[in-house]
Amino acid sequence: MGDRSELALQLTDAVTAAQTAVQRAGDRAFRSYGLSHRAHTALYAVDQGGPDGIRPRDVAEALGITRAAATTFIQRLEAKGLVETTPDEDDDRGVRVTLTRHGLEVLLRVGQLERRLSARTIEGMPASAVQRAVHVLQEFRRRLEGRQIEVLR
Repeated sequence: MGDRSELALQLTDAVTAAQTAVQRAGDRAFRSYGLSHRAHTALYAVDQGGPDGIRPRDVAEALGITRAAATTFIQRLEAKGLVETTPDEDDDRGVRVTLTRHGLEVLLRVGQLERRLSARTIEGMPASAVQRAVHVLQEFRRRLEGRQIEVLR
């Protein structure tokens, strides 16, 4: 394997390991508020829907699950007082999902915790090194998304 191929594999492994570490740290933060990573993702998606909320199919898309599974998940969040469902004015059979005041408070607190955790993580690292890493990772992502990777035979 050539040097560039080895470097590419090392970069991919480092990115994967960093993503796993970020998810684990996030999961610990979410658990302190009684949430899972998936619940946080759902609350964030609902929040992005604005004051009119979002449809369950949008929650399903954000979570990468079926609409039926999203409906069950939304019901659990509703039982915890984090979201509420109301009839959809545009669809007689549909509902809209919005955050409750408690859900918004929890989402804001978890967001603050995430920011503090992130800031603490890069503490002591030179800003220029962090900026370079961000640039490299953005370029890496752009290249991965912009190319069809051919399978070598």
